[in-house]
Amino acid sequence: MTLPLLLGACATQVAFRPQQEMVADAPFALSGRLSVQVDGKGQLAQFDWTHAAGRDALSVNTPLGNTVARVTRDAAGVVLEADGKRWQADDVETLTEQVLGWPLPLSNLVWWVRGHRAPGVPAVTLPDGALEQQGWQIRFTADEAGSAYPRRIELSRDGIVLRIVASQWRPYPLAVTP
Repeated sequence: MTLPLLLGACATQVAFRPQQEMVADAPFALSGRLSVQVDGKGQLAQFDWTHAAGRDALSVNTPLGNTVARVTRDAAGVVLEADGKRWQADDVETLTEQVLGWPLPLSNLVWWVRGHRAPGVPAVTLPDGALEQQGWQIRFTADEAGSAYPRRIELSRDGIVLRIVASQWRPYPLAVTP
């Protein structure tokens, strides 16, 4: 089975139109599948991501659930841990480009996975409904019309194609109250 077939295995898919910018950055927890193709070479993984304003924790896992890489972001910067090594940088895009060979646009991806334009960044909606922002062309697909979030997000730029298939959204509280 080919990689695009694995990620496109939804029964019915409809275009999901990007929404206007969100006013507030709400926390979330998201799990799903991730594929990356860079110049024709691809990788497939599962992921678990928790997001709150100012911090992220993203685990990249094998199909069996073993964590192979972890990215954490907070006010102090970004840390990527993989293969027993640890790298640090000021932003995710720079760090992932240096270590992985391609930039993960995490700062705007927090908006895109929810079907919104990233705030404060110029955006263009293309005739086919795709969004163009931060140099990425972003296509959204939902399982059914009226879905709160897109099920599939495809980003492409400069020979890089990043596909995200959301499988589970969960509430993620900022703090536990006693």
